[in-house]
Amino acid sequence: MNAKKDRRTFIKQVAAIGSGFVLAGGNVSASAQEPESDIFEVFKKRRSVRKFKSTPVPDEHITKILEAARYAPTPRNRQDWKFIVVKDKTKIDELKDQCIKMAGDNSKQYYTDYLSAPVYIVILAGAKTRSPENELLSGAVAAGNIFLAARALGYGSVFCRNSVPEEIARKVFNISDDYQWVCITPVGVPDEWPETPPKKKLEEFIVENQFT
Repeated sequence: MNAKKDRRTFIKQVAAIGSGFVLAGGNVSASAQEPESDIFEVFKKRRSVRKFKSTPVPDEHITKILEAARYAPTPRNRQDWKFIVVKDKTKIDELKDQCIKMAGDNSKQYYTDYLSAPVYIVILAGAKTRSPENELLSGAVAAGNIFLAARALGYGSVFCRNSVPEEIARKVFNISDDYQWVCITPVGVPDEWPETPPKKKLEEFIVENQFT
């Protein structure tokens, strides 16, 4: 299959991504994963989640999520990313313990909630290219695809760049200096879906042709 056909097939899969997970009768209970098949609704319903149920995430769902990341825009199609998929609870607990040790005992509940998901994805971007700043931005775009794909399948995520200190993550996950730290995100069923925060009106963002 050529690249254009492959991309069109993937877009069709994304559009239908939630269809196989709706419960009998077409209703999804408030405690279910709440998959979403309309891509524009996915944009609206993505939430930053920081507390999770222990419900496992199937490997095939992680594969779908990473496939979405793989199709993100990237300078000259370099695709200079690495995605570390962390499912080992020992590693997650090590990360939590190190974060609490650095931040102090008052942070224990915060990190207990934050690091309660069954899966974490570390997003990295190349650091040894001619334009590492472009690779960093490309990594952030790939991360955005991960967040949206996770929501389409009914999972919560969050862009976590500073709450988990880079130096701790590099040590726990043995991250090479060849790669920049973009972020880490949990992937899991939310303990509850956060309410949608207030959003500015669209016209506040739009400037036509040039600033006046």
